[in-house]
Amino acid sequence: MSFSCRCLLAGMLMLVTGVRALADDAQPVKSLILPGESFLIDERPAFIMWPEESKRQSPQPWVMYGPTLPAYPDVHEKWMHEQFLAAGVAVAGVDIGEAYGSPTSQEYFTKLYDHLTSQRGFAKKPCLLGRSRGGLWVSSWAIRNTDKVAGLAGIYPVFDLTTYPGLERAAPAYGMTPKALEASLAEHNPIKQVDALANAKVPVFIIHGDEDKVVPLKENTATLFGAYQYLKAEDAIEVVIPKGQGHNFWPGFFHCQDLVDFTIRQAKIGAGLKPGKETSSTTVTYRDLEYSRAGDLPLLLDLYRPRNSDEALPVVVWVHGGGWKNGSKERCPATWLTEHGYAIASINYRLTDQGQWPAQIDDCRAAIRWLRQNANEFKLDRDHIAAWGGSAGGHLVALLGTLDAPSNESDSSRVQAVCDWYGPTDLLTMPPNVLSDTRTLEDIANSNGAKLLGATVRDVPDLAKQASALYQVSSDDPPFLIMHGEKDPGVPLEQSERLHQKLKESGVESTFHIVPGAGHGGKEFQTPEVREMIRAYFDKHLKASE
Repeated sequence: MSFSCRCLLAGMLMLVTGVRALADDAQPVKSLILPGESFLIDERPAFIMWPEESKRQSPQPWVMYGPTLPAYPDVHEKWMHEQFLAAGVAVAGVDIGEAYGSPTSQEYFTKLYDHLTSQRGFAKKPCLLGRSRGGLWVSSWAIRNTDKVAGLAGIYPVFDLTTYPGLERAAPAYGMTPKALEASLAEHNPIKQVDALANAKVPVFIIHGDEDKVVPLKENTATLFGAYQYLKAEDAIEVVIPKGQGHNFWPGFFHCQDLVDFTIRQAKIGAGLKPGKETSSTTVTYRDLEYSRAGDLPLLLDLYRPRNSDEALPVVVWVHGGGWKNGSKERCPATWLTEHGYAIASINYRLTDQGQWPAQIDDCRAAIRWLRQNANEFKLDRDHIAAWGGSAGGHLVALLGTLDAPSNESDSSRVQAVCDWYGPTDLLTMPPNVLSDTRTLEDIANSNGAKLLGATVRDVPDLAKQASALYQVSSDDPPFLIMHGEKDPGVPLEQSERLHQKLKESGVESTFHIVPGAGHGGKEFQTPEVREMIRAYFDKHLKASE
């Protein structure tokens, strides 16, 4: 069996049967992790988390969420719900206590659905999202309302009552004895009825750890997958199975971009709107993982893995360019390497308006350490990590390869290979930092290099050397692949030529490739020939010992 890894309109709350608005000065009936409102449905707390008004639509796409016990949604899910709202998708739910998918819980879900679709302009087909026991709630409702469901997403969701919470705990919610509930499982246990979902080809996306002892994968998600497969609906279900993960707060469960994209897309389809982007069939993405903090500023990375790989993979860390003042981890150009057995980490670091040197290299090092510290959680090969970056990112990865790592590191920030694309290697001689007939003191004081260092290179030459790979080379540096455009107008070709020569003189393996006709980046760096050179280089230095 192959398991493939694949969010209100503004208005006053109308008083309808079973729905009660709160007075303006009343305390909310439920605390929410994001902006929204709470109200009562038959004296049960209900809520809506709203997109900002400019992003609301008609009909309003939405997510029906479970479980909504008093503490849920919780802080672990905040990032995920932020993505829904940012995409214009609302999130709504109703607190029904420990109802375990019972007929009573389904009645409340229906009352919420009827209120939102008849009084609030919500779409007739939401995407359902169930976490843990919430899987019982949303699947039980979906099985009986397949025509009202645009999709079903889950984070280790329960489908089998007998595995969780067990018949003893579930029976009171059903108004039965455990024995009577056992005798009626064909009617009440969702896992016995999932054929209804498969026959209707309800789209499903689930992330579920293979070592979950609370909600076992085999009896829950795997059985659902099997039903879809048996009924020839396997194209409608996608499952991500993080190896070694149980029933826990691992950030990968709540930062899975593929689950978020699926939920947004299906919610928009359910509203008859243009859907969001398709998820990749080959890559699973964990978005906005916090690897460190600089005061109140979270430092984030995105992690990409081949979707069907179970093994610990070598890692290539992409460091973006932008003159140290612009750029971000988004639109990472290195993700194609996942097709060749690599995990890719694309990192943000402090820009010059957030911190001056050495903040940038400190952040890069912190990211490397985080990857090693979390290697088991994300199935990464902690002994084989490379750094690749372009322009300012090339400058930083070259320093990851040449600067001595701090002696007090609990986990090393050293890398095993460096791919430097057209990075400045000697800040002292970079033209924007040097006086000339056409460049004044004011000009160099406003240069990117001066903003990086906090002063001109002529005022802080020692600091400029410390921030220049050319002056940091030593014989124990990792191998380098240096690539530079023949016609680069921004970073002189000699910046790379001199670093290459210094590495060779120091006994460090270095390969230097001038990209014909290329400027400062561009399409010439995206050719099959360049990609093959990069792949072969990383294979040699990150996979040779396999």
